[in-house]
Amino acid sequence: VESTSLGSVFETEIPKSPYEPPTMSPFMLCGLILIMALYPSTTLAFTMTSTLAFTTTQPRSSLLQRRMSEPFEQETPEKTKTRIDEMIKANPVMLFMKGNKMFPQCGFSNTAVQILSTYNIDFETCDVLADEAIRSGIKDYSSWPTIPQLYVAGEFIGGCDIMIEEYQNGNLGETIEKAKADM
Repeated sequence: VESTSLGSVFETEIPKSPYEPPTMSPFMLCGLILIMALYPSTTLAFTMTSTLAFTTTQPRSSLLQRRMSEPFEQETPEKTKTRIDEMIKANPVMLFMKGNKMFPQCGFSNTAVQILSTYNIDFETCDVLADEAIRSGIKDYSSWPTIPQLYVAGEFIGGCDIMIEEYQNGNLGETIEKAKADM
């Protein structure tokens, strides 16, 4: 087992009272998240010197060798299309959006979530900001240039503007009711 100090980059103030938690800056928190993502077998601990240390169950050199030896393969458009197909087929109501239904990352995506939420149905979302292949692939898949994109029962409905229009004229409700019956 190897222990490595992250040094002054992750220094924090140790509180005067043992009942107060150590303070963390947003930069420090982002660094911790990155370390945990890169090194899943990592444990973190505060030392009395107020420096954060991490311990791995493998020597650092083998972790680097494993990371460097993993082949980097860019996903082909065909694989992306297959992934999109699978998501749409597996979920009767599927929304491709920026962010997720709990934390939309743009106003249009938020509007789409709010519209779907009025129907009290379960719907799935795919965060296109987290997956560049899906972000560009969904535009090709639907031949629709913008995000969000809604699919109900495997059928492409449209983006936010179409969703608003269909919501206002009642057609979206009918389409979703049919999808609910099939759930």
